[in-house]
Amino acid sequence: MPMFIQRRLIQRRLSVLAVVLPSWLSMFCLGAGLTACSQSPAVEPGDSTVESSRLKEEEDWKVIYIQDQRIGYEHRQRRMEDQSGKKVVHTQNDSYLKFKRFGQALNLEVHLQTTETAEGELLSYSYQMKNPPAGSTISRGVVKDGQLHIETNIANQASNTQLKWKADYYSPGYLERVFRESPLQPGEKKSFSMLLPEFSKITEVNLVALEYEPVEIPGGIQEKCLHIVMKQSLLPGMTTDLYVDQQGEIIKSATDFLGAKMYLYQASKAQALEELSGRELDLAMQTLIPVSPLPAAHDTEQVVYQISMQQDDPAKYLVAGDTQQVKRLAADRVELTVTKAAEPVAFPAAEIDAEFLKPTPFLQSSDAGVIKHAKAAVQSETNPWQQALLLEKYVHRNLKKKNFSTALASAAEVARNMEGDCTEHAMLLAAMLRAQKLPARVAVGLVYIPSRKSFGGHMWTEVFLDHRWIPLDATLGKGGIGAGHIKLGDSSLAEKAPAPLALFLPVIQSVGKLSIEVRDSRPRAE
Repeated sequence: MPMFIQRRLIQRRLSVLAVVLPSWLSMFCLGAGLTACSQSPAVEPGDSTVESSRLKEEEDWKVIYIQDQRIGYEHRQRRMEDQSGKKVVHTQNDSYLKFKRFGQALNLEVHLQTTETAEGELLSYSYQMKNPPAGSTISRGVVKDGQLHIETNIANQASNTQLKWKADYYSPGYLERVFRESPLQPGEKKSFSMLLPEFSKITEVNLVALEYEPVEIPGGIQEKCLHIVMKQSLLPGMTTDLYVDQQGEIIKSATDFLGAKMYLYQASKAQALEELSGRELDLAMQTLIPVSPLPAAHDTEQVVYQISMQQDDPAKYLVAGDTQQVKRLAADRVELTVTKAAEPVAFPAAEIDAEFLKPTPFLQSSDAGVIKHAKAAVQSETNPWQQALLLEKYVHRNLKKKNFSTALASAAEVARNMEGDCTEHAMLLAAMLRAQKLPARVAVGLVYIPSRKSFGGHMWTEVFLDHRWIPLDATLGKGGIGAGHIKLGDSSLAEKAPAPLALFLPVIQSVGKLSIEVRDSRPRAE
């Protein structure tokens, strides 16, 4: 494999992790009022282009760590006022996150403003995520007549949806208040439903109180806190540990992240705004899964792997199908056979759900730029499989600006800028396939990196032909893929599909616990 492709694979494999990090922090920070990540930990709140209400009645600061590396902070302000004789609560969260990918900085910034009743019922919200150089993702919602009316803007393209709203749904800021208003005791449980604005969906939050424990936060301060375990339905399998002090304040949160721990601590303003040391976390080496050398991995016909996990079942993370067969060896070990997909020779009418053909907020197949690129790639070719190969090769050759600081850009934005990493390659190719009336979806998992003799996170595309899904990878541009990819999930990215960022959860949960052994390899037949 040419060295430049090897280098691209090494750099791009972390795009999956960069995509999921804002969402993971959002979930993680359900337990601490944090709803996102952001651009520069040295930026003062209010410097953002997002409007600030300058709330002063109540505010707090938190710092964000992965293991012992501080990577950002959060600032929350809240005030109450009377509106038509009723008390309403205005809250603003501004969060900032910075880390590295192979030495290159990736900056994330999220702002959330909510207005809710004193009881925690949402009235309206405004949400923005910034990840330059990609454009901002903006969402606004208003509750009216039993519906949450949502307007979302991605790549300057607006879409409107409605979500049925119930009186017992809570604002995203409710968790910050719940332990003050209805404290839990050891052994008690509590459940409620609340909005996650980054997904425009409702999640059920389940809390279980354990015992009181001593907890230390930065500065050497020690508090006696109630340990509470939180799970939520929108991203099953994710667990957050909350530590709540005697006043009902969440002073520490912790969750597993890529084989490490992510922490959020209560802090002073000075601690939160302190300059980073320059040793910001580099996620690159942390996510590698070393294996024995796999020669010509991306030109193989079949590879047999043995996959094991620490105190977990690897089968629940693997996708079984035409190209992957899973055989259980033990409770924590499976044999995975990955086979290159056969090329289609017949093209009957596709019997498949419309969600794999329609435009979505991230796969804007009706966008003029996407359509233009698709036509330029296909030209006069009419064979569907040859069209798919031409589209894959076109994205590989023309997406020349390899920008590794973007977490996730939509297909329309990639079509304009023609820059990004594996996620952008996958998004644009999927949208271009749909523009040619070819059903498409995106897939995530692990890819073999020859120069590192390791597997790392990756995203690619699949096209539906001859009644089956066939993988394509515009990052490689080799005309389909061999057996050097291990699939963990896929999605149409439709609005009613599972939350888009939930697609990356298997990667996040498995990395750090997964071991891969190459048992057999069969070269591709000439």
